[in-house]
Amino acid sequence: MADAGLPNATQNPRFSGIRTFMRLPYIEEPTKWGEADVAVVGIPFDTATSYRPGARFGPAGIRDISTLLRPSNQYHRLNAFNKLKVIDIGDIAAIPADIHRSYDMIKTMQDLAVHDVVPIGLGGDHSVSLGEIRGFVSHYGPVALIHFDAHCDTWDNYWGIRYTHGTIFRRACEEGLIVPENSIQVGMRGTEYEPDDLDASRDLGFEHNARLTPS
Repeated sequence: MADAGLPNATQNPRFSGIRTFMRLPYIEEPTKWGEADVAVVGIPFDTATSYRPGARFGPAGIRDISTLLRPSNQYHRLNAFNKLKVIDIGDIAAIPADIHRSYDMIKTMQDLAVHDVVPIGLGGDHSVSLGEIRGFVSHYGPVALIHFDAHCDTWDNYWGIRYTHGTIFRRACEEGLIVPENSIQVGMRGTEYEPDDLDASRDLGFEHNARLTPS
């Protein structure tokens, strides 16, 4: 694995070492992030979910199971880590029960954007996306969205609360962060609360590649 930046699992057991994504180098110091092409960052926040908590443990779970991943693709005959320098920068210090302070923390991903480092965020409930988008837009300006999901996440509120895992893309549109006419939502599928629920997303300007079958 020349220059891949990963321990060789045939020489160094997968269960050893610090738990980073695929055992990538852990780089905590922001001044060194600009040396990378891609950075993995955990966002352990789930206070904005409407039903089941637990996604705050997602980043740890993903990193844990990722030790089983092997870096080479036999079909394409390449090892991406020989072409790109990828690092793990640890977790955003999200704050349970305070979504707005957590958003401010997540927005620090702009520190990656200013160095043209591609961030890969590990959530966390869906609400973390708004903080990520704010971070990107602060450097790049309004962005297009490619959203793979079962639901649009364009509700106005849950129980009168405007910032939840189901309202993020409406808030992003209201803040001028997303360019809906250049965006697409893929995989939208029922059931919904009302027959015209998808129309709210279309009214915002999103294109749908919907799969309208019962989930």
